[in-house]
Amino acid sequence: MFSIAFITTCKGRLHHIEQTLPTLVAEAPAQIILVDYGCPDNTADWVELHFPQVDVVRVKDDSGFCLPRARNMGAAIADATWLCFIDADIEATPGWLTWMTANLDTDHFYLASQDDCQRRPEVAGTFLCTRQAFEAIGGYDEAFRGWGGEDTDIYTRLAELAYLNCASYPHGYVKPITHDDAQRTAFHTIKDVRIQSQINRCYIKTKQYLRRRGIPELSLHSRQHLLTRIGNALSQNRKPPKTFSIHLRPDELTRTNGEPLGFVLEISRLRSFGLFGARKTRIRTRATSLMDRLLRPFGV
Repeated sequence: MFSIAFITTCKGRLHHIEQTLPTLVAEAPAQIILVDYGCPDNTADWVELHFPQVDVVRVKDDSGFCLPRARNMGAAIADATWLCFIDADIEATPGWLTWMTANLDTDHFYLASQDDCQRRPEVAGTFLCTRQAFEAIGGYDEAFRGWGGEDTDIYTRLAELAYLNCASYPHGYVKPITHDDAQRTAFHTIKDVRIQSQINRCYIKTKQYLRRRGIPELSLHSRQHLLTRIGNALSQNRKPPKTFSIHLRPDELTRTNGEPLGFVLEISRLRSFGLFGARKTRIRTRATSLMDRLLRPFGV
C-alpha cells in the first residue's frame, strides 16, 4: 500500500482554508501539509490550534506570493509516495482517497477529469504525481511569480522529462469555491489574468523550444530574467497585445553551469504574411555573429 500526502498553501485565504481543510482532514491521508506563505491572516496559528495533526510550514522571508516555491517547500517535508497538490479554495468530497488508493499508477500524473467536455480552470492546479517524479524534474519552477502558469509548466515537464502520461481522477471529488480574480491576484503585481496568461504562455513555450533543441534548463536567475523581460514587454498594455517582438542578447541568459546561452533569442507574435494571415507566437534563435561578439564588451 502506497502513502499519499495532501499539500495546500495559503496567502490571505484563511476564509477558504476554514472551509477546505476540514474536508482534507476527513479523507485521512498519510500526511497533510499546509504552507503559510507569510499569510496576513495568521493561518498557521489557526491550523495548529484546530488541526494539530497537520504539518505546518511557515514562510516569513517574502512579502509577495510565489506559489511554486510554497508548493516546493511543502513537498520538501513530505515523506509519502504520492503528492497531491490542492489549492486553498478546493474542497475534497468523500471517497477521493479511496479512489486514489485503488487507481493510481506510477506511470501517470493525474488532473481532474473534464466536466461538460472541458477541464474547469478552477481545479487546474489540483493534481497528483509520485514524489519520485516530482523530484526528478526539480519540482515547480520558482521563476513564476504572477497568477497561473506554474501548473501547465510542471505538467509539460512531467510529460517531456519524466515521460509520464496524463490521466484523470473524477472531477466530482474536488469542489472549487467560487470567487473573483481579485483574490487570485491580490499579492501579484499584474492584476489582469489575461495579460498574465499571455506572459506565462510565452515563457512556457520558450522553455519548451529550448529543451527540444537539446539545451539544458536555464539557471533560476536566467529563468527569472526571461520571465521578467517577457512580462515587461507585455504588461505595458491595457489588454494582451495582438503582436509583439522581444529580443534577448546572447549574454542575458545562462545555463545551469554558468555558461552564456550563446545566441540571440527572439520571442514574437506576428502575422504569418506581413500585414495578413493568422497571428502566431514564434520562438527563434540566431547564432551570435563575430560582430556581435566584438561589440558585446561595449554594451552595443
